[in-house]
Amino acid sequence: MRRAFAIALVIIGVGFVVGGAYTIVQGVSARGEVRDQLVAQRITTPEDASIPNEPVDDAATAHAMANVIGVHAAEATGGETYSEMGRYLAADGGATSDEAAALLDDGGNPVPNPLRNVAFQAATLQSSLHTSHLAFKVADLVIGLGLMIVVLGFVIGGLGVFFGALSLRAFAREAAPALAGPMV
Repeated sequence: MRRAFAIALVIIGVGFVVGGAYTIVQGVSARGEVRDQLVAQRITTPEDASIPNEPVDDAATAHAMANVIGVHAAEATGGETYSEMGRYLAADGGATSDEAAALLDDGGNPVPNPLRNVAFQAATLQSSLHTSHLAFKVADLVIGLGLMIVVLGFVIGGLGVFFGALSLRAFAREAAPALAGPMV
């Protein structure tokens, strides 16, 4: 019975090591995929970013670029977000969501607020870059968990080897008198 338990621990330990290794490989693969997608966009952080003049290819540069886009959008829109801005340019020079108060173009249609489009594009870009930042962090977490699973597998498998050695030693002590034959 002891040997079966020890063998089961070794098998479970090997399963954990294999599962952990697979998890690490998937985490590294996800990290590489996110990096490749960012590199393909050929984005470089501007001079006023917290990490200036660097290609956006990792979590830190993606985060820095998202933050500087937010700063630039706030400067362009006077600090208003997309949802706070009027949909149209107002006849008085401001912005409004009321079509009746909107400035009209030559065709009699309300003129869209161009700063609202700037805010929308900025929010979209920021969301994409923050998602990349998050994806890097999740990939790092997966790699770390995979490493923990591998270590756990070695511990469980090691316990199986230890208990197996104890059961062999006990078996040898029990079998030794029978193998020695009758004493004369």
